[in-house]
Amino acid sequence: MATPSPTPMAPRRGDAELALAAGRNDPVALGLLLEGYRARLNRQALALLGDPHEAADAVQDTFLIALSRLSELRTPAAFGGWLASIQRNVCLMRLRAARERPADDITARLDRARPVPSAEECVERLALGDWVWQALGELPEPLRVTAMLRYFGRQHSYREIAAITGVPLGTVRSRLHQLRAVLAQRLLDEAGRTSSAARDAAGQWTLAFGEAFEAFNRYGEPGPLATLFAPDVTARVAGGPELRGRGEVRSRLLEGDLADGVRYRLVGVVASGGLAVVEARFINPPGSPYHCPPAFTQVLHHRGFQAYRATTYYAARPDGDPYRENG
Repeated sequence: MATPSPTPMAPRRGDAELALAAGRNDPVALGLLLEGYRARLNRQALALLGDPHEAADAVQDTFLIALSRLSELRTPAAFGGWLASIQRNVCLMRLRAARERPADDITARLDRARPVPSAEECVERLALGDWVWQALGELPEPLRVTAMLRYFGRQHSYREIAAITGVPLGTVRSRLHQLRAVLAQRLLDEAGRTSSAARDAAGQWTLAFGEAFEAFNRYGEPGPLATLFAPDVTARVAGGPELRGRGEVRSRLLEGDLADGVRYRLVGVVASGGLAVVEARFINPPGSPYHCPPAFTQVLHHRGFQAYRATTYYAARPDGDPYRENG
């Protein structure tokens, strides 16, 4: 019976920008990317493996492998497809291992070289990451010792670790499994448990956009929203022209929407260092309900809470929208 192929993952708005930031060693950006795909990865791993626990383990392994191999991603906008291919390899490896596993020699299988990188091998590649060391420092001592023997020493075998620590082989395997789960979860936690400075940044952007949208919607005043962009901002609308300078953003986007009766509603803001991602919905005028797509995502690169580069992505138009074929 052929193994089913995973459902292709369509790129989400902002993937390319977040992938570029993640490639610059920003774990928060990578955490945001992975969290956005977690539900789909879980569904697809469950479809391939048929066991919820195996599926959860496969997703964790996929996250760790993606983290260590991010430099291999050549097309940031294709992050979803790249992630799906990693997970497919992980699931196939698990299916093969289950068929080949001798009941009395699981250790030999675990120590055997694999044709594709495993999550264990990828943990070793992450040894120099500060966040990895910090995560290890928070582990209970038995788990930390086991991890350091396996990944950061001379790569002791499972049997050697069992002899050194005085525990059964199954305990060694269990501890290393716990470690991979902790590191995968820690990576995702970075998306929500950022530094206080990052949380403050998200809060300040949320407040700023909330007030600017209020002025725009209630009083027809685009000024507060325009001042969130630097005077020399470069702004691009996906599939549209590049705008240069705050004046063009104001006249061609903001004032144009005002004249057409379009308003905005803030959905949420996430921030990481000099990067902010703004999610918002369009409120179209009653007489032209399809004037704008339903929503937009704006990726802002900023200094001092003024965006010097902005990219806007529009949500897909729904079925029944007369402008659907034209974007």
